[in-house]
Amino acid sequence: MTKATSSAKVKQPVPKHSEDNNRPNKTTSNQIRSRATINRLKLYRKKAYQYDKKGKRIPGAGDNTSNIPQPGAGRTAPNRRWFGNTRVVDQQQLEKFRESIQNVRQDPFSVIVKQKKLPLGLVDFDNTAGDKDGSRLSLLRIEPFEEVFSEKKWRKRPRIGDYSDLQEYYEAAKKSRDKFEASMGEEEPIVHSSAEMIANGKEESQVVFDRNHALDKGQSKRIWGELFKVIDSSDVLLEVLDARNPLGTRISYVEKFIQRECPHKHVVLLLNKCDLIPSFITKHWIRYLSKDYPTVAFRATMQKSFGKSTLIGLLRQFANLHSDKKSISVGIIGYPNVGKSSIINTLRGKKVVNVAPVPGETKVWQYVTLFRRVYLIDCPGIVHEASAPDDAELVLRGVVRTESLRDEAADYIPLLLQRVKKQHLKKTYGILDWTDANDFLEQMARKTGKLLKGGEPDLNTIAKMILNDYLRGKIPWFVAPPDYRSNIEQADSAFKDNLIDDTDISIEEDKEQEESKDDVATVSKGSDTEETVNTIPLYMEEYSSWVE
Repeated sequence: MTKATSSAKVKQPVPKHSEDNNRPNKTTSNQIRSRATINRLKLYRKKAYQYDKKGKRIPGAGDNTSNIPQPGAGRTAPNRRWFGNTRVVDQQQLEKFRESIQNVRQDPFSVIVKQKKLPLGLVDFDNTAGDKDGSRLSLLRIEPFEEVFSEKKWRKRPRIGDYSDLQEYYEAAKKSRDKFEASMGEEEPIVHSSAEMIANGKEESQVVFDRNHALDKGQSKRIWGELFKVIDSSDVLLEVLDARNPLGTRISYVEKFIQRECPHKHVVLLLNKCDLIPSFITKHWIRYLSKDYPTVAFRATMQKSFGKSTLIGLLRQFANLHSDKKSISVGIIGYPNVGKSSIINTLRGKKVVNVAPVPGETKVWQYVTLFRRVYLIDCPGIVHEASAPDDAELVLRGVVRTESLRDEAADYIPLLLQRVKKQHLKKTYGILDWTDANDFLEQMARKTGKLLKGGEPDLNTIAKMILNDYLRGKIPWFVAPPDYRSNIEQADSAFKDNLIDDTDISIEEDKEQEESKDDVATVSKGSDTEETVNTIPLYMEEYSSWVE
């Protein structure tokens, strides 16, 4: 007798109506809707609140309205803040944000952290925010959209101001150019074309451009291309200044460019060669330059450096501020022959880049590792054409190599003699007195034996030797800060007031003390484009003690 076994079939749930979710989750051939489909359709018909027959809201009923802080938020509110990384800010908060950011930007010792996460594009600093979209040019006011792109567009003549025709406009431009050339004090007008050469009575073969091209060092497109590479790759920019003439070696054009195009980059001024000037002048310069940017005094040497620990600590602080980055890059920019490469060797404690006491040793930018999180970028020396008023100023700032000067080296000695105190020249070269620059060069040539054929003094060679001594610190000189005069006068007045209260010093003795002051330095008080020479009084006792 065989026992028949029959497998018990599992009963499938049978929905009672079309919206009953008591059904299998997988659809079959006879069933169109699945359990998930029914649940989704019911979700669409859920409401945030439920009401009774009288129209009153049932408390606690609906789609969890009692547990949601926002009333009526049974579903996701149609707000854009839930669907993107944007934030909504009202006008009052925006004004408060602008005021706080401007206060921080005006303080050179404050740093804005995580600038990429801040809406700095909403802040208008000196109307520079609209430069990128062309609002400063007022393009839509000059050329409306309807007159350029729409069906009503029409061509018109170019605007030439109040002139009737192009000929009158050309004559006015020519007069303006001639007036400018006359104001420059040129002996002959600049020749712009062959027609003007014939009008001036010259042939084209007679026109000779006798300017030394060595005076244009640091102004080529290649050098400026290297500069912009360094600026784009750097998070911190160290602008190196010569402590003997900081304003003369400061490039205001680059500073304005950084403020306009990349205000998130940090700028630090570095006063190099501070061992060549008195310490009280260094303090005044740091006080004066710190109004714009943080300033550090530095002496680049391998044996006895100064300011190395301060600069390294400052760079470590910048690295900590940019903790979101793996490393930061520090670009070193400045005039030629101010010691940029020497600063890198001093920070590393060994020779990693080539250095020389002449300008133009660094040709391209160089990447050097300082720490694990700090990298240094060496940049060639740059010169902005508007920063130096004449060629003599360029030579005395160390832009040009003295051996590149042809026969005009002696032309720059008169300005050098004006800047250096006479007693320092006597002590350095042993020449007691001279009448003018040529007399000084002749005495130097005969004393050192630099004579040409026939016993004539070699003035050009002697002038190059003096220029080298001037640039390399053998001859003591410096430029005092613009506010040094006011500080000295305030100190004098305070000293005299205390002196009159304690002792009975007559007014005649005070006048004699004022007359005993001597002028030992000249300062170039300048703006961004031009500089005026001004004499700064210093006490002889203070200056002589520094020289000795």
